[in-house]
Amino acid sequence: MLDVLAALQALADPTRFAVFNCIRGCGGASAYDCDTGECDATDPGAVALCDVKCRVPCAPSTLTHHLNVLRDAGLIDNERRGRKAYVRIRPGVLRALSAYFSESK
Repeated sequence: MLDVLAALQALADPTRFAVFNCIRGCGGASAYDCDTGECDATDPGAVALCDVKCRVPCAPSTLTHHLNVLRDAGLIDNERRGRKAYVRIRPGVLRALSAYFSESK
């Protein structure tokens, strides 16, 4: 189950929010066109870290830190495929956040 407070705290940082949106923005496609900022792949899957760096320019160590915070908050998963690292939004995260905000208490 998603810890909503941890998720919101992780997303409160503008750079982490940009990283999350970069991962989410392509709908899980595997690559971005660095010139246009558009997806250049249509297959569902994870986004390569090199493509995240392309869209959110920051030092590699800074990107790693932000990805670790997002992962620890339960928002993303990461995996290695050969020499590349990939990240994806965890299944159900967007639905869980949406459900939280649409609940009436």
